[in-house]
Amino acid sequence: MDSFEGSQIILQVHSNAHRSFSESKSIRGDKTMKPLITDRIKGSLLGWVVGDALAVPVHWYYSPARMRADYGDIDSMITPLPTHPESMVQGMSYTGTIDIMHDKAKHYQGNAISDAILSKEKEESLRDDHGNFVGVAQEERVHYHKSLSKGQNTANLCLGRLAVRYLANVNKGGADGYDPDGFLSEFYNYMTTPPPSTPDPAQLIAHNDTYLDVYLRGMFAKASQKDDHSLHDCALSQRETWSIGSLDGVVMTLPILVAYCREPESYVTGRAIEHHMLTHRSVTVTAVVSVLVPLLLDLFRGADLRSTLDEAMLKMRPPKITGREQRDSYLQFKGPGHIPKLEKWKQHMVLADETIKDLVHRMLDCEDEDVAGWGDRDHSRLSTACYCEHAFTVVLYLAYKYADNPKKALLQNVKLGGHSTARGAILGAILGAAHGSESVPFVQDLAAPDVVEQEIDALIGTICEV
Repeated sequence: MDSFEGSQIILQVHSNAHRSFSESKSIRGDKTMKPLITDRIKGSLLGWVVGDALAVPVHWYYSPARMRADYGDIDSMITPLPTHPESMVQGMSYTGTIDIMHDKAKHYQGNAISDAILSKEKEESLRDDHGNFVGVAQEERVHYHKSLSKGQNTANLCLGRLAVRYLANVNKGGADGYDPDGFLSEFYNYMTTPPPSTPDPAQLIAHNDTYLDVYLRGMFAKASQKDDHSLHDCALSQRETWSIGSLDGVVMTLPILVAYCREPESYVTGRAIEHHMLTHRSVTVTAVVSVLVPLLLDLFRGADLRSTLDEAMLKMRPPKITGREQRDSYLQFKGPGHIPKLEKWKQHMVLADETIKDLVHRMLDCEDEDVAGWGDRDHSRLSTACYCEHAFTVVLYLAYKYADNPKKALLQNVKLGGHSTARGAILGAILGAAHGSESVPFVQDLAAPDVVEQEIDALIGTICEV
């Protein structure tokens, strides 16, 4: 990997920059606090990109057994297959008039049940592992990321990278040029640009992803109803749409966290919340951001990983509902959208009596699939679905258990299945921040590693200019 010019330069000269943060008596915002280490910041952003890309082929395989049957024992970046037995894509739809689907619109069939045609047995065979009606047999289901090549990123991470490029541009010379509506304008242009006819491996022109999350389809559907088609005030709310509490909302905040990492923790947190509210109006996304921000800021200044994780894990409690219980409720109601609103809210908001630190330390000797799963095992404690309260807990568990082995941690995340792309992005960000850029595996297996590093270097350059 080409090293970032000056990546080893510390923003303030300090001979002991690599000591644990716990050795410092300073508080955040004090001029005597430990200096930022740019290589740790670079490692965090590289891990964020890699963690997402590595998980793309097996994203949303809720059955690790089925994943292994299709892909074997994954130990590297690979290209996704064209079909995915657990895909929900063909059961989804988009109701907006703004074209964000482009050549992928044909896959969003929005299949509905026709009682006059389907027997109960046939109907059940066309449902997925969440109880949702997809309308096509497993062998005919389109892969979520069918259109992506080895080492490319999901649409969500591409939008995160768009924020990296945007911030690197508007914050040149140490400026504070971030404007929410300005970013949403860039966001709109990127999403409405069709995939080019010539290769775009870096996904700079368009993401070219097959799957667009509900937050994107919902935002643009709302914008379609406005005269100016602007995305301002178009984000969906978790109280109305259950999946807005997804870890994807947290993933989107990392560029903001990095861009303003010199500011006091409270201000960085405030900025990150402002940014995620553009796309995810969610209590649980905000809760996780409030824990992730100080965790990463400490790691950027040389803190020890496990001690920093212990401190972070004391701030949260895991969800009361287990992974298997959540899965069974989905099947019972034939999809999460049919669970009564208050009951669904409680699934996300009722917490266990122990802290996440208690849970993680108690389960360190367990098999990972007993810690997090969906339906393959009877008693998986956590769900591998997208929800922050489960997904972030899984990330903290993996980061702690495999703290000294980033490659192992990222591969274990992939093998657990479920919403592994967002988990991988946050896990990679944490591990990269703890160990630096050279520790991040698979960087050269990205579809456009040089472009990714240039984007990251440009953003870090704006921090150095402050």
